Amino acid sequence: MMRLTFFLLWISSLLIIAGCTPQQPYKKYRIGFAQCCDDPWRDVMEREMLRELAFHPEVDFNIRVAYNDSEQQIAQIKEMVAQGIDILIVSPNESKPLTPVVEQVLKSGIPVILVDRKTTSEKYTAYIGANNYEIGTTAANYIASHFAEKGKIIELQLGMTMTPAQDRSRGFKNAVSKYPEMGIVAQIEMSKGMDELKVAFEESLKAHPEANIIFGHNDFLAESAYNWAQESGKDQYLFFVGIDGIPGMGKGIQAVEDGILDASLLYPTGGSDAVRLALAVLNNLPYEKENVLQTIVINAANARILHLQMKKEESLQRSIDGQIKQLDDLNSIYKNQQLYILILVFSLLMAIVLGGILLKSLRAKNEMNKILEVKNREVLEHEQQIVHMSDELRTATNAKVEFFTNISHEFRTPLSLILGYIESLLTAGNTGGKEAKHDLTLVRKNALRLLQLVNQLMDFRKIENNKLAVRASENDLIGFAREIVKAYQKMADKRNIDLVFQAHENTLPVWFDVTMMDKVFFNLLSNAFKFTADNGQIKVAVVKDVITNRTTVKVEDTGKGMTKEQQERAFEPFYQGTRSKGTGLGLSLSKELVSLHSGQIELWSEKDRGTRFEVVLPLGKAHFREDQLMREKPDDINYEEDLIYFEEEKNAENIHQQADKENEQTLLLIEDNEDMRYFLKKQFGKNYRILEANGGTDGLKTAVEEIPDLIIADIMMPGKDGLSLTRILKTDLRTSHIPVVLLTARNTMEQKIEGIQTGADAYVTKPFNLVFLSEIIKNLLYGRASLREVFSAVIQPGQFPASMGDLDQQFLRKFTGFVEEQYTDQTLSVERLSEEFGLSRVQLYRKVKALTGESANDYIQHVRLRKASQLLLEGELTIAEIAYKTGYSSPAYFSTAFKTKYACSPTEYKERHAVK
Repeated sequence: MMRLTFFLLWISSLLIIAGCTPQQPYKKYRIGFAQCCDDPWRDVMEREMLRELAFHPEVDFNIRVAYNDSEQQIAQIKEMVAQGIDILIVSPNESKPLTPVVEQVLKSGIPVILVDRKTTSEKYTAYIGANNYEIGTTAANYIASHFAEKGKIIELQLGMTMTPAQDRSRGFKNAVSKYPEMGIVAQIEMSKGMDELKVAFEESLKAHPEANIIFGHNDFLAESAYNWAQESGKDQYLFFVGIDGIPGMGKGIQAVEDGILDASLLYPTGGSDAVRLALAVLNNLPYEKENVLQTIVINAANARILHLQMKKEESLQRSIDGQIKQLDDLNSIYKNQQLYILILVFSLLMAIVLGGILLKSLRAKNEMNKILEVKNREVLEHEQQIVHMSDELRTATNAKVEFFTNISHEFRTPLSLILGYIESLLTAGNTGGKEAKHDLTLVRKNALRLLQLVNQLMDFRKIENNKLAVRASENDLIGFAREIVKAYQKMADKRNIDLVFQAHENTLPVWFDVTMMDKVFFNLLSNAFKFTADNGQIKVAVVKDVITNRTTVKVEDTGKGMTKEQQERAFEPFYQGTRSKGTGLGLSLSKELVSLHSGQIELWSEKDRGTRFEVVLPLGKAHFREDQLMREKPDDINYEEDLIYFEEEKNAENIHQQADKENEQTLLLIEDNEDMRYFLKKQFGKNYRILEANGGTDGLKTAVEEIPDLIIADIMMPGKDGLSLTRILKTDLRTSHIPVVLLTARNTMEQKIEGIQTGADAYVTKPFNLVFLSEIIKNLLYGRASLREVFSAVIQPGQFPASMGDLDQQFLRKFTGFVEEQYTDQTLSVERLSEEFGLSRVQLYRKVKALTGESANDYIQHVRLRKASQLLLEGELTIAEIAYKTGYSSPAYFSTAFKTKYACSPTEYKERHAVK
């Protein structure tokens, strides 16, 4: 029995070892790819290569990018050869410098495939790429056919050291020469950079006003020319043609689709073809040495179709990738199943020998199952309790939300009364002057803001309860969107934002609920203005898609953009992230309103590059129920009330008196809410000189440049918040002496302690009592004035009060010590002190003035005269000697300064004290 047991164990072990032995690995090919540069077209090429390589797990692919550096590319090729590769794919940066190394690799027995660009010799294994000469010819023929063989052309060239640029230019020029009434009036090469190219292009437009066609060697050059022409208002008279036709947001095909480029020639990358060609060479399969890729012209007629086809291709590729992953998973499952079968065989064999043990185990298992059943019942009971608690929590939450909604609804009555009285006062003109009228306008604006927030919350609650009904009517979407954009033009002009509206059609009838779409478009535009800096650009475009029978409204900005996490959660209710300043309901509400129209809202964004929202609405009215349709158009929308979130134009006249004397104390207000800044400026402007900053970053810059007497700062601000700003101010020698008052709505004790720990001199919570804030300011400024009185005379060691900050004590100790040591030097001046302490003249003056009550130059004079008076009483030196010893350039100047301070000449001072 024991022998049989050992024999069975031995057989089972062999089976398990055989089953666990790994399969013979694939034969590996090592392909090296030397890429010349990094641009969107090259990115497409590399993605195509990686897609093709997904079908060839036997290939080890190594890519190196030279970033337009021929020497670096040569070094990379040599490095890949030294590491060992079976074939080399090269896209040469420049033809002539790369020729020797390509020939050397081919001579060593490694096949070489050239992609896109050739070398100056024919020594290579194969070439794949487009015929750039043919592309240039095709571009010229297309332009000639479009303009009836008449036109003047400006050609924007790539670096002419590259073969594609040479061939494109040569093919284009030869083709143009066939048309007598066409000609190239200027050829501009991109040899130094885009700035030089822009200057040359603008000069060419001025020199050749007859030019009506711009031909760029790639889409980027053509698109840049469009932007430059747009700046001078000439873009409407020019025809822009580029080369590449790259798919994707913001690229060539998109530019043609959006009307930026009039045409682009598809320049295929050949990425996947290059990989297939390399595998054919490695596997000794037939192949062609010269493989030319074909091109087509992309214009407004086919751009949308091509774009959709390429998106579909990408979707299919993603599906293929998913299927490959599924196959890998199935292979893994298959191998696991093999192992499980062998284990099962082993278990069966062991069952014959160890039947008794298994029976015992079965009884133990039954006992364990009973225990597990008890545990399972306990788990189910616990789960039911959790479900019950969740239901109770949901009910409580709904009750809270319902209560909050009801309270919000009650706000509308007092708000309506407030607005009614304000409108009555403003209409009657009985406001008591310009200042009172402006105050009433601000009250009205903030009351409207609160009312709109209440309405927004009510709309959101109605959507949640399916009580918000659509009342759709047929309206001109282009005119509707244009009117909303016009309402923002004043704000755009004020902030120097380029607000652009684009539409190919004059009118576009669409069925939609006017009040709902007004809220959607207003929300998208308000977000764009919030997060686009001054001098930026906001574009609104209405595009009709005849293929899908839909229309798209695009709102694109050049603002701060969003992170990936913010994009994923942008449409969640109450989500704000770091981008948002509002309630977090706007985008969520917009998405729900669009969904009620059977439409969708899409988002594309890139951090620090900008954001684009697209509202897609179906055409026609088949997607609405009969009870959702209105036959009569609604009343016009009041767009002025939609703009209440934006800052109103302040009256150009001074509606309150501002202290502007040089000797008045200066307050710096750092607050991102312009209404709050205006309120504080109005209250304190009569007694102080007021400086303003709309954020922490601007506030820090103003504080360093102006050195105010006191700073009032909000905590919650864009850029640097109030806490960070205070830490910087209190640790900077230039600003450490300035009192800081923090304003905030955060009123817990922990938050107050945190504010004081940053070095703030006072922490005031909102809403604050104006008298209380005014007294805090007076006390802080009085404390600084008291310090200046202490230091009105020459400072002696040990005079620093405990209330003075460590940094200010260190500065005064160093400053007074330096003057005490150097007062005999005639070259001691404010400039030398500025250099010694690393401060500008203005900063040093204001720092010393704030701490001592006098300028640095006056302090030097006091030290010198005090020393001179001591020497006069000692009587050992003449007046002239004393003058030179105390740092004066002449006895006459010394006598004048001495008499100014002591009201007598040095001789009289000596005689008076000698008599005593």
